[in-house]
Amino acid sequence: MDAMTDEFLRYVRPQWKQMHVVARRYTASAEDARDLAQETLLRAWRNFSTTEERNYSRAWLFVIMRNTVIEWHRTASRRINIVPAADSELTELAPADLTEAFAPLPSMDEQQFREFLDDRVVSALEGLDPQFREVIVLSVAGDLNYREIAEALDCPVGTVMSRIARARRSLRENLAVFAKQTGWIKEERS
Repeated sequence: MDAMTDEFLRYVRPQWKQMHVVARRYTASAEDARDLAQETLLRAWRNFSTTEERNYSRAWLFVIMRNTVIEWHRTASRRINIVPAADSELTELAPADLTEAFAPLPSMDEQQFREFLDDRVVSALEGLDPQFREVIVLSVAGDLNYREIAEALDCPVGTVMSRIARARRSLRENLAVFAKQTGWIKEERS
């Protein structure tokens, strides 16, 4: 391999897993997710250059991926639904007091987490407005920070922070009853 290929692979490999997870969340099927990941890498390769003094941030691939999804959606050449899959990830649970921060989940691998999810949790995620769902997916599945999400969505960091806060509040409110029923949180006795 030549130096440019080596440099590209050094950049892409650390993002590989998150890229595939986010691609799966953007698409309706695993096959479409593979196509999206492949198209993202092809477009990234076409625009990658080691001769230019350019800094490729972690969000760069996600910007390309998101733009590809938008293009596919506009042209309707592929059927892409920007909705989470039934096995989408959620990393926090609602506390007893809805004004408190979320409590973290115990560590789980992806398979354990899929088994853990309930239809009501998935329903709460699907019930979010697309703009709120997208920031949660990029944060959780893409493992991007606020700045990287802002770069991927081409919006201010404050907007990202606001959308994440609103998404969390909505999830917390929608899941509070469910969390009490399942015993995740205890009802306060008066």
